[in-house]
Amino acid sequence: MRKIFTAIIIAIFISSCVQIKTNDTSISSSQDVEEVEVLIQNIFDDIWSDHKAEVISKYHTDDFLLLEHGEVWNNDTIANWCKMAAMRDNGSKRINNFERISAKQDGNKIWLAYHNYATITKDSMERNLSWLESVVAVKKDSIWQLELMHSTRNTKN
Repeated sequence: MRKIFTAIIIAIFISSCVQIKTNDTSISSSQDVEEVEVLIQNIFDDIWSDHKAEVISKYHTDDFLLLEHGEVWNNDTIANWCKMAAMRDNGSKRINNFERISAKQDGNKIWLAYHNYATITKDSMERNLSWLESVVAVKKDSIWQLELMHSTRNTKN
């Protein structure tokens, strides 16, 4: 009887260890991280470069927050910014590029830190800007959306 009890305890221990290993998602799935990077690129191209307020709900959760250089913005704040930016459009073009620092995944949530670089051109003038940013993306119904973004301008530019 004691051997059976010991065998059951060992089997339970081994199965729990195997389950822990298979459920460990702290190492990011490269496909999921790439999907979130595409999401970030689309957000910057569509919202921050092209001022398309109508796509905010496609890319952000309803309770999305942006911590923008000391200010707290939500989807309404961003939509208002898009409207104002579209009205003052002066013909400049913004190209966005990103360099990943780190990414971590926990199931349907990804935390991603990156450098954000923007080149803004108008006529023959060019201006380069950069930010240090992080995002939290969540996956719902197989679609990634941003839940949180933190952005700090690089003052070296």
